Amino acid sequence: MLLARQLYFEAVKVGDELPPLVKPPVDRSQVARFAGAAGDYGPLHVDEPFARNAGFPSVLVPGMLAMGFLGELVTDWLRGARVRRFGARFVKIVWPGDVVTVRGRVADRRFEAAGRYAADIEVWGENQRGELVVRGAVTAQLYYSAEDETRQRGGQPPLVVTPAEEEERLAKLSRSTAPARPAVGTRPAVASVKPAASPTKGAPAPAPRPPAGKAPVPPPATKAAPPKPGAAKPAAAKPAAKPAPKPASKKGAPARPAPAKPSRPAPKKAGKRR
Repeated sequence: MLLARQLYFEAVKVGDELPPLVKPPVDRSQVARFAGAAGDYGPLHVDEPFARNAGFPSVLVPGMLAMGFLGELVTDWLRGARVRRFGARFVKIVWPGDVVTVRGRVADRRFEAAGRYAADIEVWGENQRGELVVRGAVTAQLYYSAEDETRQRGGQPPLVVTPAEEEERLAKLSRSTAPARPAVGTRPAVASVKPAASPTKGAPAPAPRPPAGKAPVPPPATKAAPPKPGAAKPAAAKPAAKPAPKPASKKGAPARPAPAKPSRPAPKKAGKRR
């Protein structure tokens, strides 16, 4: 049964960084358990009075314990790959209570003979003050791919891949994943936008709305369209009959009296003759 999340050589690139591993503060009980597991009961690590008499402020954390932190980081990242070489150099003393953070980076990857694939990893550890306390190097051997692992676990020879074949495979992979470019001379498709419905011929255009706070302005009078040739002329409207003008009287002028009719003389009565 294959290991889950197996790391393969084809997925490793130079410059890949390993996720940092932050260890809890180192305590004296952890130092004692490590001394019992390693069989190293040096007095500088387990005897407080002896360490103080030697000029140290307290016991020292074994350097191999800090190296074990580096190994924990690498094996967790390799996920089942084979570790062929592991070395470390102790730069600074680790004291009880220090918080060690270990980091790593892929320094090189190599195609070896007979289908063997290796990766060189540089690792280092820092304390809580950012000071380098340990530095190491790891060489690991990996399966090239899942197919290579299946072949070797089934008793078949390993899968042999050359650097040229890998470059060709990566080039094909990049071409297949690259976005398609439009052909030369073709224009990209533009979404068609339907224009707004235009008003029918002869219908008056809607009057624009006046801005808020202003009285509406009446639209200008439209001129009548000229009659088409051959069409009957509309009958002219007859002017309305004008009323008879009234005599205007001047204000302030006295009214003229009507002319008096001549009176006839009264008839004389006949006198008696004498």
